[in-house]
Amino acid sequence: MKRLFYLCYLAIFIGACAPKIGSRIAAPQTPLSDTDYVLVLQQEDTFSNDGIEVGTIRSGDNGFSTNCTYYEVIGKLKALARKNGANVIKIVAHKSPDKWSTCERITAKVYRVPDIRKHEQEIEWSPYRRLTWDDFKGQPREALNPGVAAQTYCGFGFQTNRVTMFKQAKVFSINTFSCYLSWVRPDQKGRADLLAHEQGHFDLCEVYARQLRKVLLERKLTVYNLTTDANLEFRRIYNLYLNKQELYEKGTDYGRNRQKQLEWEQRIREYLNELRDYAQ
Repeated sequence: MKRLFYLCYLAIFIGACAPKIGSRIAAPQTPLSDTDYVLVLQQEDTFSNDGIEVGTIRSGDNGFSTNCTYYEVIGKLKALARKNGANVIKIVAHKSPDKWSTCERITAKVYRVPDIRKHEQEIEWSPYRRLTWDDFKGQPREALNPGVAAQTYCGFGFQTNRVTMFKQAKVFSINTFSCYLSWVRPDQKGRADLLAHEQGHFDLCEVYARQLRKVLLERKLTVYNLTTDANLEFRRIYNLYLNKQELYEKGTDYGRNRQKQLEWEQRIREYLNELRDYAQ
């Protein structure tokens, strides 16, 4: 079972800029690998440091270019955090594009904590980061959902770069799992088969996030058709996604048919592999 949500953000600007990345590192740690998961917390997210404060990192405006959308900036900040051994980025200041700059300007504290899972509020999909029952932090809603063992809340949305009359759009489509909306009944936490079923919902969400990336890139969006065509394609892909989630539920008998569950898991892996060129 699941409830699905999405974020859709579009912006069209004339001109753009490259981010200027800087840092003040007080306590560097052993560097992380390029595949190590780095948690990003927003300004409004609560965080109680139980590790080491590594330092401060920031992005700013550095002239005209096309590489300073939110996700491009966060990607660069994650790389800098990994280089200095930090696995948590806590944003403390964030300025969105305005009349002074078309760049996302972010300042963040970075930390090395022993277990990032306890601090997560939502999880970006990653082939290196599989769900555990500890990720399901919401309170069970058994009264409203009799007979339901667990619920996964996940969804995907999209954002584009700064589009001009001379630049086509670059598409960023992010798939996230909401920890505090997702829940499991305490008596079901020992079931590996149920956890695999819930992971399947999250993986299917990634399939359609990639499908959306593929379709929007093939559309060759411009400043003239970005808003209308992107929204149209998003609604179409999202409806396909909802239908596929229902087929997954019914096809596996909500995860109770073990053979069908294994068949669907293989099918989902094949979907992801077919769309590997469109992984974020």
